[in-house]
Amino acid sequence: MLNSDGSLQRIHPPSLTAEERAAREAAERRAQAERTAQLDAIRRDRNLINRFPNEAAHRKAREASLDTVRVAIRNTEMRLQRLAAERKPLDAEAEFYRDRPLPGLLKQQLDANEAAAEAQRAAAQTQAAELERINRLYDAELDRLRRLWAGAPAGSLGGAQTLPASDTRTGVKN
Repeated sequence: MLNSDGSLQRIHPPSLTAEERAAREAAERRAQAERTAQLDAIRRDRNLINRFPNEAAHRKAREASLDTVRVAIRNTEMRLQRLAAERKPLDAEAEFYRDRPLPGLLKQQLDANEAAAEAQRAAAQTQAAELERINRLYDAELDRLRRLWAGAPAGSLGGAQTLPASDTRTGVKN
């Protein structure tokens, strides 16, 4: 476009084809997603540093998270011991019926005891997996924090963030 005196006002590029427009929009969406991800990483890192200003605070939070699971594991172990103690008289009574079918009530009690023990064993496995998950989470978090405490700028550690979208330990949305 030219001004009335003939000087150049601005240059209009040629109209984009549908494919070129789609490619440009896709590139803009990718760039916006990258900017958003970078801002989220900076916010997460700042929140992490604010929540854990030093290693002692992080260790205390780890122990608090692990204590909950450890209590559940102890309760599960105690319940398994009680079920084993309840099982002994049932097994002793079942000895009298070695060559004969068990009475319905005794069979029902043995089955219920075995089902409860199996449920407790499954709960123990779940709790052990939870203990490992918490430790992995805190280990990754501590590694990231150590780099941040050493002076790495917030958001500069890449997108290898291992924290979930919301941190259930604190209820804080990352």
